[in-house]
Amino acid sequence: MPHNTNTNGNGLTQKEMLLMVLEGQDKLNERIDSLHEKVNAKISRQELAGWVVVVGTLSALSTQM
Repeated sequence: MPHNTNTNGNGLTQKEMLLMVLEGQDKLNERIDSLHEKVNAKISRQELAGWVVVVGTLSALSTQM
């Protein structure tokens, strides 16, 4: 039985396999972008602490007047 060098063990050509890998990479990149947007949309603990300090400072200044 001759072995076709243009296909791998599952009958796909190298080009077909490469296209599948690239498609999978595109899906991963989309998922990473989606997660990145979610992370950036949330306020961090440092930002929250900063705002608490600002509001507390303004509150203290306003009560001194």
